[in-house]
Amino acid sequence: MVSNEEIEMIKLLTEAIFPGANQARVYEFILRDMKSNPFFIERYREGLTELDEAANDVYRSKLLELNGSQLTGLLTRFENSAFFELIRDHTMEGMFSDPIYGGNYEALGWRLLGYAGPTFHPPETIGQTSLPTVYYSLEGIAYEEKT
Repeated sequence: MVSNEEIEMIKLLTEAIFPGANQARVYEFILRDMKSNPFFIERYREGLTELDEAANDVYRSKLLELNGSQLTGLLTRFENSAFFELIRDHTMEGMFSDPIYGGNYEALGWRLLGYAGPTFHPPETIGQTSLPTVYYSLEGIAYEEKT
């Protein structure tokens, strides 16, 4: 499916796009999306190869060996490319989507925004409930319970 080197490249790029993405396990969201839609595997493989080749052309180094400023420079060159748009969108989705889809580990993205997670309001309480009211905990659903 996806090689360890490709996973490391995805981790590097998502962290460069959104610091904290690795802690939120955005790469897991992307890998899960790739499993459900094999079209993405080829798109990522092509995009990662293109970035790795560009890193070699510009910096005489592999993508995974670039320092922070070199990586930023490389991504700046590709910011209007279809692949950059794909990985940027996937990064944002993985950072802020429901943790049950992978990514947003321990609701880190939601906590950044101050969002408590989805709420449930039974139809008979609409108009009576003052928001926000959380009717369930994400513990055990979105991430492992703390002991």
